[in-house]
Amino acid sequence: MQLKAESEQATKTFETIVKLMNEEMGRFQEQKTLDMGIAFHEFAKGQARLANGIADAWRSLLPKLEACSTS
Repeated sequence: MQLKAESEQATKTFETIVKLMNEEMGRFQEQKTLDMGIAFHEFAKGQARLANGIADAWRSLLPKLEACSTS
């Protein structure tokens, strides 16, 4: 009788652990999805700043190149 009670308790404990792990995995996945979204957004903003910097560099270089080609 004691062995059966211990077995049932172990089964309940196992089921509780599985339930909690599944809940935590769902929460973890949601948080990681949010984190990745933020990371991609920040990356895109950085790429936009970089592209603007490159465009500014070309704009400042273009008059010099044009001056060289007309002289």
